[in-house]
Amino acid sequence: MDVCNINNVQKRFSGHNKWSKIRHVKGVKDLERGILFTKLSKEIQLAVKLGGSDPGQNVRLAAALASAKKAHMPKDNIDNSIKRALGQTKADSIESITYEGYGPGGIAFLIETLTDNKNRTVKDLKHFFAKAGGSMSAVSWMFNKRGSVQFNHGSTQDTLDKMMDNAIEINGVEDIQELDDDSLEIICPSPSVNVIYEELTTKYNYEVIRMSSGYIPTSTIKLNEDDKDLMEKFTRFMNNLNDHEDVIKVHNNAE
Repeated sequence: MDVCNINNVQKRFSGHNKWSKIRHVKGVKDLERGILFTKLSKEIQLAVKLGGSDPGQNVRLAAALASAKKAHMPKDNIDNSIKRALGQTKADSIESITYEGYGPGGIAFLIETLTDNKNRTVKDLKHFFAKAGGSMSAVSWMFNKRGSVQFNHGSTQDTLDKMMDNAIEINGVEDIQELDDDSLEIICPSPSVNVIYEELTTKYNYEVIRMSSGYIPTSTIKLNEDDKDLMEKFTRFMNNLNDHEDVIKVHNNAE
C-alpha cells in the first residue's frame, strides 16, 4: 500500500460533510428515542437475516449491536429484534433499499433505507423531494462507494499516533482520519471492511465503534448560503429525511 496516500487529504464521506445532517450528531439527543431505536432494530434484524445471530461470526451484527449499546438501547429491545429476525416471533420483511434523486439547488442525494414497506417509503420520499423542488432520479453515477471503520484504543493504552501507525499496515486502508472523540476512522474499499475489522480487534485489541459503507461524491456543488429560500428548503428536506424512521443514512454532494 502506498503510505503517501494515507497522508493525502481525501474528501470524507458525503454523509460526513457539513450539509449531511442539519442537526448535530444524529443520535439520542437529536432524534426521538423511539425513532432511533426503530432504526437500530431494523439494522439488527437485517444483519441477523444476512449473517446469523452470532456476532462473533457476523461482523455486521457486531457493529449493529455496538451502535445499539452506544445509544443505550434496552437489552429487551435488542433481544426482541434478534428473535424477530430468527422468526421466533412474527416479523415483517426488512429490505435494504437505496433511493436517489436531486434535492434543493440541484444537490444529488443517495438515501439508504431499511424498510418493511417499500411502497410507503418511496411514497414518503417522493413527497419530500417534490416539496423541496426536486425529484427522484438516478444520481449514483456521481458517487464512489467506500467503506468506513471507526475505532478507538479498546483495551490497550495506545496513543492515536500508535493506532494510526498500526492501521496503516492493514491491507485495504486508503485513508485514516482523526475524529473529535479520540477515535480514528479508516476509509477503505467496501469489501475490505470485514478484514479490517478482524485485524483491528484480534491483532491489535482495538474496539470498533462503527462500520458502514458510504458514498464519496466525484464532484461537489456549493450551496449559496445567502439564498434564504434555498437554505430553508434544504434544511426542511434534510430534517424530513433524518426524522423518517426508514432512513438510515443520507449522502449528498453539497459543499
